[in-house]
Parts: sequence; C-alpha cells; structure tokens
Amino acid sequence: MKIFILIALSGERLLTNISSFLSNAVRVVVVGVGNEVRGDDAAGVEVLKILQKNLKSESILLLDGGTVPENVTLQIKHFKPSHVILVDATNFEAKPGEVVIAEPSAIRGHSVSTHTIPLSVLSGYLRDQTGAATILVGIQPASVRMGAGMSDCVRISVQKVADTLLEELGSIKGQITSRIDRETQNSSS
Repeated sequence: MKIFILIALSGERLLTNISSFLSNAVRVVVVGVGNEVRGDDAAGVEVLKILQKNLKSESILLLDGGTVPENVTLQIKHFKPSHVILVDATNFEAKPGEVVIAEPSAIRGHSVSTHTIPLSVLSGYLRDQTGAATILVGIQPASVRMGAGMSDCVRISVQKVADTLLEELGSIKGQITSRIDRETQNSSS
C-alpha cells in the first residue's frame, strides 16, 4: 500500500490523495474518532456528523468510534469493507488545522492519545481481519484541553475534510449504483 504523509493538505491535494486511496473502493467504512469534550480532539467525530447528515449509501458505513474505536470493530468486520478511513485529531507537530493522510502505522506515536489503544494497532487488526486498505485522515489540533471548544482553524479543516470525503464517497456511491444498474440490465437481457 502506498503511504501518504503530506503536511498541510488542502483543496486539490487533499482531494487527489483521498481519490487515489479510494480509486478501487467497493465498500467503505469511515470511523470518526475523538472526545467531544476535549476541544479539537472532537475533529473526527465532527467530520462524521457532517457525513451522516449528507450521505446515505448501502456501500458506506459511518461509525462514531468516540474514544474507544475498538468497540466498533465487530460492525466493521460484518460490513466486509474494501477500505477503512479513520478520521481523528492527530498531533504530527504541524500548524493547528493542517491535515495529514497516512497509513496509521506510519504515524505511530503521533496520536493525541485520548483513546484506549493506538490507531496503528486498531488499523493493523482491521487489516488482518478484513483485508481492507486503511488510512488515517488526521487533523492537527490546537488544544485538547478538557471543556475547551473547537478552535476555528480545526473547525475549518473539519469542514474541508468532510467536503472532500462527501465528494469522493458520493462518487463511489454513484459508481456502485452504476455497476449494479449495469449488472441488472445485463442479467435481464
């Protein structure tokens, strides 16, 4: 699998890298990870909320992993995804709000650590159990202080990441629908 570690992804570069990762996706799981009462640590969960409001597809499973994302592993295994995207606040020592896309094992030791197990361990387990390609979309937090609100720069990145995922997952939904339509037409001929 290609490893992406790109600092300050935005706009077209973010779209290009997500698009590349999802190029052969059939069934996709997106897990929002984070703690909603710890400021910017809620980034992953906030991205997920936007997706849940705007995206409905039998080919896409959207899960709130909260601070214990390993609790959703059974749902992920039963869904049998081709791709898994973990979205989380990730301290990769960049400017707050910057985005990284990486294979989770490539950023070992860089999470905000509000979760019970590292995402690199979780992604390895999911890859072993499902065979799914897995990436982390990380947003650099400004503050993960208890009771803090989300910073403006992270809120902007949350929206950019959500918009990018909506665009790409929406096209996958269309591709899958088109494939099903073609198969139905071919079988009725």
